[in-house]
Amino acid sequence: MNKNSKKYYRDIKSVIPSRGRQEKRLIKDYKIRITELNEIKPDITYDELQQNFGTPVDIVTGYYEGADTGYIMQKIRTTRIIRFCIYCILIFTLAGFTISAGTNIKLYKEIHNSIITHEKIIIE
Repeated sequence: MNKNSKKYYRDIKSVIPSRGRQEKRLIKDYKIRITELNEIKPDITYDELQQNFGTPVDIVTGYYEGADTGYIMQKIRTTRIIRFCIYCILIFTLAGFTISAGTNIKLYKEIHNSIITHEKIIIE
């Protein structure tokens, strides 16, 4: 694939919001179609690819218009659950680092105060 074909393929991949089996199959099918077209015409431009297949946004829009609504809703729910889990993990990790930093600062101050740095000797 030439540079324009690779860019067009990357644009299609970047526009698809989720990556289920059907979406991966769609991406794979378009990669095959782009490769075949690129073999026929090696110096194909990005605009010619858009004329043959449509813009990446049009491809994904057409795919989701024809997709099963139940499947789409399941993908949205799964994405929300995964996102929620990642947020929880990040919050707990941040809280753990904050508690650890606070404990380390407290221990540092205790150790720093316990070290004798000055000693007064009074001679009578």
